[in-house]
Amino acid sequence: MTVLTTTKAGANSGRAESDRAGSYGAGWTAIGSADGAAEAFDWASAVGALRYAFQPIVQLRSGRCHGYEALLRGFERTSFANAGALLDAAEAAGLLATVETALHAKAVAAYRALAGWSESKLFLNLDARLIGHPDSPWFTHDPAASRNSGIVLELSESRPVASGVAVDAAVDRYRQNGTGIAIDDFGVGHSGLRTLYEARPDYVKIDRFFIAGIDADSRKRGLVAALAGHAHALGIQIVAEGVETATEFYTCRDLGCDFAQGFLIARPRADLTSLPNRYPVVEELNRKDRRQPSESHRRLSEVIERLPPLRANSRKTELLDYFRREGSAPIAPIIDEHDRPLGLIRERDLKRFVYSRFGGELLRNRGLGDRLDDLVIRSPVCDISTPLDRVIEAFSTESAADGIVIVEGGAYAGVLSSGALLRLVHERNLAMATDQNPLTRLPGNAAILRHIEGALADDGRVHVLAYLDFDNFKPFNDNFGFRQGDRAILMFSERLKAWAGSAGASSDADAFAGHIGGDDFFLGVSGGEEGEVLARLAELLALFRSDAESLYDTETRVSGGFLAKDRYGAVRRFPLLAASGVAVVIPPGPHGLTPDAINAAIADHKAAAKGAEDKLCVVRLVHLAPSPAPGEGRGPCGAWEG
Repeated sequence: MTVLTTTKAGANSGRAESDRAGSYGAGWTAIGSADGAAEAFDWASAVGALRYAFQPIVQLRSGRCHGYEALLRGFERTSFANAGALLDAAEAAGLLATVETALHAKAVAAYRALAGWSESKLFLNLDARLIGHPDSPWFTHDPAASRNSGIVLELSESRPVASGVAVDAAVDRYRQNGTGIAIDDFGVGHSGLRTLYEARPDYVKIDRFFIAGIDADSRKRGLVAALAGHAHALGIQIVAEGVETATEFYTCRDLGCDFAQGFLIARPRADLTSLPNRYPVVEELNRKDRRQPSESHRRLSEVIERLPPLRANSRKTELLDYFRREGSAPIAPIIDEHDRPLGLIRERDLKRFVYSRFGGELLRNRGLGDRLDDLVIRSPVCDISTPLDRVIEAFSTESAADGIVIVEGGAYAGVLSSGALLRLVHERNLAMATDQNPLTRLPGNAAILRHIEGALADDGRVHVLAYLDFDNFKPFNDNFGFRQGDRAILMFSERLKAWAGSAGASSDADAFAGHIGGDDFFLGVSGGEEGEVLARLAELLALFRSDAESLYDTETRVSGGFLAKDRYGAVRRFPLLAASGVAVVIPPGPHGLTPDAINAAIADHKAAAKGAEDKLCVVRLVHLAPSPAPGEGRGPCGAWEG
């Protein structure tokens, strides 16, 4: 059996946590095996050879730094390849808790030696095998410790939690010592949803596997969007790990992730002397982005209640005074020392204290101290720039009964009450009904224009914007009646809906279908492989041509056409009903195109589409060029145009 002794050293920053971290074993001596036959491995030297680098975790919409993750470096100076190998060896030697404790002390000491450390949280990895272990760092209660230590423990899923451990009870013990809780590498480890359920974390860090290429992968986008919505409804914030490109950044931000960590923002650095509280690269990305949901920001700014918050270190008597004010709200938002929301306190939970003559004394005598921490309940959190549709979809649940905390740049901004949320739902439904085609129930012109504008602003993916209409629909409608005309429109719209719905399942594409009016339709496809999208679009037109034969009697089908008056009143023969389309392809990259340029390209190629064998004309636009003179500069179907 290996024996270690520890001495208190090092990590004293003048605060209770620093004193405690220093006692975690910064100076230790290996004194050999229990039988004295062989010298023990020098764990103190191994830990001493390592150093910490710090990587920022940054608010996606403001660039404000929320915290730093401590990452071990220097394994080339040890006999271990990485942190996993080190901790596995420590576990085999029965020293996992001792080694992890010493590493945490080393990280805290290095972090608190940097200027500006108190403005951000420190994220420390905690081996899952130590969760609930009596000797686990930050587990033993220290009454001298500050309740807001600024430490967040990342529960890694790379190793399983020890059997028989009650994760929820263990997490409560960690929180009593002022630490936050994050689930690290979510989605690729051992526990997954079970850990999310039991740990009730403050943060979920989505593994790089789901972030890499998320801008071009509809399945990853769907999973991350669903997780973000669920997490926010529980008051959990989302960190996107490993963000390396601008398109990944924008996609994660627009899907509802709160924070980002990755090489795009900053690599881990061990040579820091101070910790920046803002990262200009994020501010610049947001400034350049033309897709900012300014309307959502404006509308939420109008409807939120800017209730004055209370800080977590306020006395409970201040809380009683808060609710005793005339016209006070039934909830009190609670924030930390950096204006970040912690949750809500509800008046109804305090009624027997609020309306008691000796309420303050009774409240203080609950044995919970005189701070507000123990009264706070987790509440849904939403950024003020989140698209309204996502706000409504994510929070139209029982979890929002007490309201949604709205943040701006990571700081508390106000509360969206349940009544205000209902108003937003009503507004959304009314807008949809106004713009929706009454026959096909497809989105109308306003939604189509928004889609085109969004596609033009998204220059990270290929986009196909297609205008589709029937050939010779008026003579068909006049000859066979409006009922048959409506049947044809419904038949095509159902094909279009099915096509759009299956686009994401068969490829990494997002599809949007709209109804301009009459026999005019729109289909927008973003992402995916261009050749596949165009082939499936041609297939859609061919399928409708076959479907439309069911609208005729046998004699007309056999003859392949019918007699009817044209627009000039002359009787002539028309072929069976078919649809044709102009597909405008916009490759990735800057282009400067506008919706008017798209409309012009479509108008110039409609005749070519109707004359094409497969009824499809493809126009590829690269960039906006000066308008050509009449009859000049327009290329044939399939050609690139400026």
